[in-house]
Amino acid sequence: MLHSKSVLYAVCVVATCTAVFTAFQQEVRAEDRLKNVSFSTTGAIILMPCRDKSGNQLMGMTTENEFCTETFNQLVRDGGAKTVSWFKVNSELQKILDSGKKNNSANPFLSGTNMGASRGDYTNDSYIPELIKTGKALGVKYVVRPVVLNKESVQSSNTKVSMGFMGFGAGAKTSSEKRANVTVKVDIIGVKEQDIIGSKSFAGSVSEKKSDGGGYELDRSGGTGGMDGPTRTAMMEAIYKAVEYVSERMN
Repeated sequence: MLHSKSVLYAVCVVATCTAVFTAFQQEVRAEDRLKNVSFSTTGAIILMPCRDKSGNQLMGMTTENEFCTETFNQLVRDGGAKTVSWFKVNSELQKILDSGKKNNSANPFLSGTNMGASRGDYTNDSYIPELIKTGKALGVKYVVRPVVLNKESVQSSNTKVSMGFMGFGAGAKTSSEKRANVTVKVDIIGVKEQDIIGSKSFAGSVSEKKSDGGGYELDRSGGTGGMDGPTRTAMMEAIYKAVEYVSERMN
């Protein structure tokens, strides 16, 4: 007869593997769908860094979500789109801003780590008009602006107590569920139109369950906007949908 602890350990391992496999299946389905996505446009694209406006960041400040930025950029490039590297965009944008400063005071909305030095990272929405001018100078047709609107992860648990019969079979069983929901909005800006020509929000959701000792990946947010495993998976699902939309709207 197997020891009760061994049985419990086996159940926990199975429950944990089931939760991980479920999340893996969700991600694989999204990847399979994306394999059919391709960009027919021959026009160059500027992909703006993904801004996180979910309000979950430190002090509620808007920051760049690097996971969203890198994933979105790579998926667009994998779809065959011609993109302009951000460092090249930033360099040209710097020239346009510098030329404008000859007759105007310095832009008060400088965002970056150089604290107003000659070079900065102009990734916030205050510079979109200048970014459109940059697109014209670089021969770009579209500017894509992804934004994280919502990012949440909630865990709930339920414990059932069994009294057993004459002391046999008594015990407690705890089951937990972790749900993650993410919403990503994407704006498509036409350089020629100098306006938004397409905008839509996309949701991604993941639900993982475990029993007793099965574990989740630890939540690493710590109040600084980090993401746990389920949240990253949910974000990838939303990004996949956004990339499909972008590819369909561009010609």
